[in-house]
Amino acid sequence: MHLRMHIGYTYLLLAWGLLWASACRQDVYEFVPYAPVEEDLQSLFSQVPDENTSSTFYFEGKGTPIEDTILTHPSGVRLFLSDTEALFEDDNGAPVPCSTCPNLKISALFVAQKGDLLARQLPLITYPGGEVLESAGILQIQATCSGQPLRLRPGAFIKVQIPVTLPKNNMTIFSAKTDDSGKVVGWRGGNTPALPVLWPSPLGGNLQSGYEAQLPHLGWFNCARVLPEPTTTLCVELPAQFTALNSRVFLVFENTNTAIELSGNVASSRFCSEHTPVGYPASVVAIARTGQQHWIALATTETGALPQLLLIPKPASQDDVIALLKKF
Repeated sequence: MHLRMHIGYTYLLLAWGLLWASACRQDVYEFVPYAPVEEDLQSLFSQVPDENTSSTFYFEGKGTPIEDTILTHPSGVRLFLSDTEALFEDDNGAPVPCSTCPNLKISALFVAQKGDLLARQLPLITYPGGEVLESAGILQIQATCSGQPLRLRPGAFIKVQIPVTLPKNNMTIFSAKTDDSGKVVGWRGGNTPALPVLWPSPLGGNLQSGYEAQLPHLGWFNCARVLPEPTTTLCVELPAQFTALNSRVFLVFENTNTAIELSGNVASSRFCSEHTPVGYPASVVAIARTGQQHWIALATTETGALPQLLLIPKPASQDDVIALLKKF
């Protein structure tokens, strides 16, 4: 009888000790069993981009040719419109001189911040090879006449200048590969050179450095280069309740304007990149949502050092997620 009482008392002390220890561990989170369901993360991510990334310019054709002009985006990107009477045509190939268009609208979207690129789901990989790109910025140019889409006439081009602090010698212009919905899925081409140049700063005094290129059509462009280092596969494992239904995992490079999303699927908590350049310091970020609860996991690594990382997300607010992406 005394032996049974002694054993029972020992188990009681052990259970109490375990409860006390877990209560004192503030970094341990209990993951309640949860069957992953599709969650809307994009509505949250839509709060990340800066509204100044997009600009629209209007012209009113009154029969007189529009003079050559420079359109300046808030980012400092400059678009040069020249020979405007022979610049555009409609979808049927009919010329649309700017002087005859009563409501010419030219829109320019420029995205260079890594968090903005991720939030907009603009990948920095080639298509179809999946090679990782370092980008000086992604540019989208659109034009309409009285609401009808325009395109550049054969042989016409728009010159563009993209400001950067330290231009490199091997950057080129890639064009977007889009799916049926118009979403950018990768970049191809890279045959148009983006040349390092200087031009007068709009603030006066100093010269602005950057890239200059001639764009032969409208749409999406990426001023970029393929990272030349050997590549490896990097995978990230999350707890079982986090899959591609409710989670996204990113690799954000430091000191290089590169950020990519790792691929996952709805039946697995494993996310991978098969073409990760080796030797770059980077942050690995997982963002997830289960019901009304958001989650963040963040770790640093050097690409190629480990083939797989295990991340444990912690509870976070919507503001935490937005602030983290804006930081990159």
